[in-house]
Amino acid sequence: MKKYITIFVLSILPYAMMAQNKEKQIDLDAILLFDQMGEAIGDLSSVSFHLSTTNEVLNADKKIETEYNECDVKMVGPDKMVVKQHSKDKHSAYYYNGEVITYYSFKENNYITVDAPANIIDMIDFMHDNFSMDFPAADFFYPTFTDDIIENFNSITYVGLDLLGGEECNLVKIENENVSVTIWISAEAHTLPKQFEITYKKKDNLKFKGTFSDWQLNPELHSDIFQFTPPASARLISVLIAQS
Repeated sequence: MKKYITIFVLSILPYAMMAQNKEKQIDLDAILLFDQMGEAIGDLSSVSFHLSTTNEVLNADKKIETEYNECDVKMVGPDKMVVKQHSKDKHSAYYYNGEVITYYSFKENNYITVDAPANIIDMIDFMHDNFSMDFPAADFFYPTFTDDIIENFNSITYVGLDLLGGEECNLVKIENENVSVTIWISAEAHTLPKQFEITYKKKDNLKFKGTFSDWQLNPELHSDIFQFTPPASARLISVLIAQS
């Protein structure tokens, strides 16, 4: 994206440590699609979208349960982002204004604030490295996405066309010894990600799926929405300091 916009959503690459000494199978049609997607994202100066996710977990009885999460994301490159998410047990938001990132819990009515780097990508890396905070699917929107996929996956295959929610999509499958990932990319004018599904091979084949919707490209987003203003009764519970 222009000025390196990036977003919250999935995290493929932490689980993508590729097996050594295995021959790669790379479909150039799939690589072309990834490059087209990167170019479409790279032309954006602002974006908003909705993401619905399902996450399979094993309960105490070793039975699969599914966790659901809804997420709204708004961003302006290079240094503005707000993320609001809602699930069964959690209702929260992140506000990033280029100087600090604030996490606010609607349920608890409290918040945490952290001094952060001056652009979105560096902020995401900083929060992961210093506070073990992951932003799922940010990989999709990194400028190095295609190169990272080639480096970390042994098999990259263009499967063909598929209809998803009434929209024609190109289907790509990437795989290594740890995960199998299926990605639906819109076949319409804007080559944007539509859906992804990760299967964790070494974790009982549990699945994580994310579905994008309501893409708004280059919307006018006022800077005020990225600035957290605590409600009168909200409590500041901590000002985090990065690990040394």
